[in-house]
Amino acid sequence: MHRFRPASAALLLLAAASAAADEPKPEWTMSPPLFRLAKNNSDDPAILLDPCAVKHDGKWHLFAGGPAGVMYYPFDDTTPDGPVVRGRKTSAVGLAVPQVYYHRASKKWHMVGQQSYKDGEGKTRVAPVLSVADKVDDPDGWSKPARMEIAQPLDEKEKLIGWMDFYVIFDGDKAHLFATSGGRLWRSETKATDFPQGWSKPVVALKGNIVYASHTYRQETAKGPRFITTITSSGPDPATKMGRQFQASYVADKLDGEWKPEAVKPDAPFVGFGNAAIADPRWSRHIVHGEPLREGSDERMVLEAEPARFVFHARAKLKDAEGATAIDCVGLLDRSKK
Repeated sequence: MHRFRPASAALLLLAAASAAADEPKPEWTMSPPLFRLAKNNSDDPAILLDPCAVKHDGKWHLFAGGPAGVMYYPFDDTTPDGPVVRGRKTSAVGLAVPQVYYHRASKKWHMVGQQSYKDGEGKTRVAPVLSVADKVDDPDGWSKPARMEIAQPLDEKEKLIGWMDFYVIFDGDKAHLFATSGGRLWRSETKATDFPQGWSKPVVALKGNIVYASHTYRQETAKGPRFITTITSSGPDPATKMGRQFQASYVADKLDGEWKPEAVKPDAPFVGFGNAAIADPRWSRHIVHGEPLREGSDERMVLEAEPARFVFHARAKLKDAEGATAIDCVGLLDRSKK
């Protein structure tokens, strides 16, 4: 019996090596927290939420919510290390959850977002708003946010539903607005020439594992054009089995068509801990709110078939130590090269 043990051990080692080789490699690699994005009045890391980044003139322009309002950060590259970049508060006072793009028809930069207000019953609601600017890199040039007049969505019992995280995409002669509420993705539309007003009654575009924050794009694929939306979902982290937020994706042939799940499971997400390598223990293992980075910047929201980077926010410790202070901050994911 003893003489067969070395052979058995060798077989076991070969089997283990074969299994390891068959394991899929992570599709995304997560950066360290971008603590280089600092407050406006010091080099201390800023608290940043709901990031949006556009590329223009070879530079990245990142907008994110913070305690002082929407902050603006320009930088040449998206590496986590490098010189400290102090944020500058934009003049879009009261706006939150920014989406920024260049509107070709008006030759203006648009910042779509949300703003809180009190309804007739004194309840706090949020409404979509629009701020415009001549230059993307002038944080003082954004106009006072103007409200987009859209009827608030109703549930099956005709009761008002709160919604949030508004996102606009133009296609042909129409503009479409998407927003989320618990378990629902809503859509409204208007003529491109009537934008930012003239909106239709919101309809349910999709029901599913939806927490918030959809981001919708047009993609040109080998099979033709399609639309994709990434949405914050929740489920068990495959590694820890604890509930975590990740990014799911749904696809459709047209914006007002049927949306079908593409990558929606915690262990097989669009971006999440089922397919991302996370080497920095300071991260909280959430991917709370984010979007793929696209090379274009206009209102058609054209996204590459396989975007190479994804910007997000999550909580991270300032130091890798038990009890260290954690803040909301921005991070990046890089798609692994095949």
